[in-house]
Amino acid sequence: MIKLNFGFCAPVFAGAGDNHAQSPLLERVDTHFLADAIVEAEQLGYDSLWVPDHLMLGRDSLILEGLTFLAWASRLTSMRLGTIHLSNILRSPALTAKMIATLDVISEGRVEFFFEGGHQGIRAESEAYGYEFGDESTLAAKYIEAIQLIKSMWQDDHPSFSGKHYQINGAICQPRPVQSPHPPIWIGAFPKIALNNSAERPQIADVIAKYADGCKVGPSSVSDTRAMLKTIEHACSDIGRDFSGLNKLYATQILIAESESQVQRIQDLIISRNPNTPHHSNRDALSERYLIGDVKTVTRRIQDYAELGINNFYLWFMDYPSLDGVRLFANEVMPYFKED
Repeated sequence: MIKLNFGFCAPVFAGAGDNHAQSPLLERVDTHFLADAIVEAEQLGYDSLWVPDHLMLGRDSLILEGLTFLAWASRLTSMRLGTIHLSNILRSPALTAKMIATLDVISEGRVEFFFEGGHQGIRAESEAYGYEFGDESTLAAKYIEAIQLIKSMWQDDHPSFSGKHYQINGAICQPRPVQSPHPPIWIGAFPKIALNNSAERPQIADVIAKYADGCKVGPSSVSDTRAMLKTIEHACSDIGRDFSGLNKLYATQILIAESESQVQRIQDLIISRNPNTPHHSNRDALSERYLIGDVKTVTRRIQDYAELGINNFYLWFMDYPSLDGVRLFANEVMPYFKED
């Protein structure tokens, strides 16, 4: 069994009464409690801490800004520090390069750079803050330029870049990131990517093959995940890249308890706290994409994804602010995937 890495997703926005599934029982964000949860997650053996990138999200649109949060958290933990869908829309790529380099320096080389071009889910908040969103083709073109620009700033002594959307001239980024040649670049894929024909497959598959150190998939069923990975494998093959050298990360929500009756009790509580979010009540549909069940069930589900070549998982614990799920998973599931 290959050793797997497991990440704890920081609930930096309240989801109870809202329509976001990641934190459906969290009524408000308590930074003191969150700090204690991060410290305990490391003590329990989690490998990484991940935080989403939004400006308005969740109950009352209250969310902590992601990179500021990770800078704060870097002093609480020695876990690796991951951005979730860090948006190219919310910062200039040159500023992103500088901020990530700084975070990598102050954390002594622990950043996982999950970067994306901008998805429709952040359109409203982007425009509310005055950031132009644009159409899909423009977003994609900006994204590719941004990746090239950022890598240049991290690696070149006197970086310059002249693209259609972005230009820099001698934008020195010192100190450079600690990690060489740069922090791992993660790029996300979605179920619609599952097309193997190079003339039809979404452009993101080719972007992953060309620029990413790792690809993120999920939440999705095992069959959809397999199809997504197969598409990315074809894109890698087309440019002569070894697909096996690409790290794979599965991101999902998790609801774990010691017995099926306890799982159902928590799900019932989630449903009662989120009466306007009907998808919480569809257990069968959720179980295809999330990790839901007792220890045996969740262990088997992780095994299914690991057999696809996935070696990293980051997890949103749906029972948070209870830490029962965090502890149970660490004590009963993680050891199975950590032993030699």
